[in-house]
Amino acid sequence: MADTLADFDLACRAAALYVYPIKACAGVAVPEIVLDARGGAVGDRGWAIVDAEGAVTWLGSHPRLALVQPAFAGAGLVLGAPAVEPVATPAALAPRQARIWSDVHGRHETFAAEDAGDAVAAWLERVTGAPLRLVRLEDAVHARDGNNPLHLVFTPSVAAVAARWAAGGGAPVDERRFRPNIVLSLPEDGNAFVEDSLEALAWQGAAGETRLDVTAPCIRCVVPNVDPASARVDETLLDTLAGLSLQRRPGGTVFGLYARGPAGTRLRVGDVARMVPAF
Repeated sequence: MADTLADFDLACRAAALYVYPIKACAGVAVPEIVLDARGGAVGDRGWAIVDAEGAVTWLGSHPRLALVQPAFAGAGLVLGAPAVEPVATPAALAPRQARIWSDVHGRHETFAAEDAGDAVAAWLERVTGAPLRLVRLEDAVHARDGNNPLHLVFTPSVAAVAARWAAGGGAPVDERRFRPNIVLSLPEDGNAFVEDSLEALAWQGAAGETRLDVTAPCIRCVVPNVDPASARVDETLLDTLAGLSLQRRPGGTVFGLYARGPAGTRLRVGDVARMVPAF
């Protein structure tokens, strides 16, 4: 089935899959993701970094979080970073609260969380230079209004951004700047931004076809300005995204899609999906 679908113009293929154990930190490339009850990837963004006020923070405030590379270790994590010895989360975590900003409600919401302790906090401060702490989030965080489980980008669109940025003197564009869960390639490299017209992907997996519904376009903030390899910030990349977005549609800077799928679905690198147009 996959080889047949790949011959059609509306076919795309999973070129890479990522999960992000910690919000705002580096992703982990994986051969397969399994979808959970919210329609997102199991293990994705189950932990977060909070600041001195207990608010979940992000790469826009602390770009050096891009250098924090988590790895799953049983029920916990091991954190690594360049030129720093790794640190593991303790078996016992302390209860605390974490505040998360809600764009839907225009305020911080408070959730129960578990703190990974002073040793991990000291390690984070050494890497980032800021008094930050690692917390594990409760499941209710993922069910809140406005949460978007899966993030998709397409390689021809990444290439279009790279070409425009390079013309202005920018460096090569790493797809990880866009923090996708799913990177999709197309048979023809010239089909940039075809994803703007999609309502779903009919995913061809080992268990048959599964529909991933597009929930919203991804409105971009400053995060793509952060180089995931060096944590260097270059504000011109967002300007490039904004220029390309304005050519296609008015309003905010759009790049990539949000989607969700049925719980238990297994998505693998190399799987083929049929793009379902929204018309």
